[in-house]
Parts: sequence; C-alpha cells; structure tokens
Amino acid sequence: MLPSIRLFRLAGGSFDLAALRGRPILLNFWASWCAACRVELPVLDRLSQKTTNRDLRVIAVWEDRGSRDQVSRFIQSLAIPNLAVCLDPNGYVAHTDPDRTGAPFALYGMPITYLIARSGGIVGYMPGAADWTEPAAEALIAYLQTA
Repeated sequence: MLPSIRLFRLAGGSFDLAALRGRPILLNFWASWCAACRVELPVLDRLSQKTTNRDLRVIAVWEDRGSRDQVSRFIQSLAIPNLAVCLDPNGYVAHTDPDRTGAPFALYGMPITYLIARSGGIVGYMPGAADWTEPAAEALIAYLQTA
C-alpha cells in the first residue's frame, strides 16, 4: 500500500504521499547524472500536461543530494514546466541499500517508476526510461485507474 511519507515540492511546501490515495500515480525517481532520466523527464512532463484534467498524478522525485537551485536549473534546462518535481534530500523516500528499512521505495536502477493504483496499492515498477505516451503505456495507466 501507498505509504504515508512526506514529499517536498521543488516549488516549496510539502505533502503526504498517502493523501493521494484514490488517484492513480506514476511515481518516478531520477537523478541529474542519469542520461536515461534526461530522455524520460520530458515525456513525463508531456504526460503530466496531457492528464491535467484527469485523476492521474505524475510525480518525479529527484534523488541527487544537491541544492534546490541545482535541480531547478536542471529542470529549466530541459524546459519542463508541467511536471510535479519533488526532492528527497535525506533519502527518506527511496533507497539503494536493501538492508535499509526506513525508505519505502527501492531504487533498482535509474530512472525507475513505481505504478500505484487508485486503490493505493503499489502494483509494480518499471526500471529504465519509458515512453509513457505509447499505446501500451496508456493501457497500463487505464489499468491503474480501475485497480
């Protein structure tokens, strides 16, 4: 199930991830050093813009340990205006160490996107960059909206 964990927005403020239960979510983890992330982030941005009036939430969580200004400049350089970007400055949301128990999401590679159904259940993950505008991705998103 979707854990209760605080996400910090790049634009400021924070919210509890569990408050989004009832909506399907693509929860993407990325880093600025990741070449595949640079390819996938604009696709996620387009998907986010396309689904503005739908229930789907697309959230990209930055896993670098740099400053807010650093990620802001990076996002601006990719011209990504629509994507909800959050920070995980202390590693409380995601982890790379299987022995670490505090962070609920494992990073098996970068980027990685967790698929969360409307019910709040984490139904899977997709490592690597994906084209979320392809028909197969649209079918997966439709499934998340009904599950």
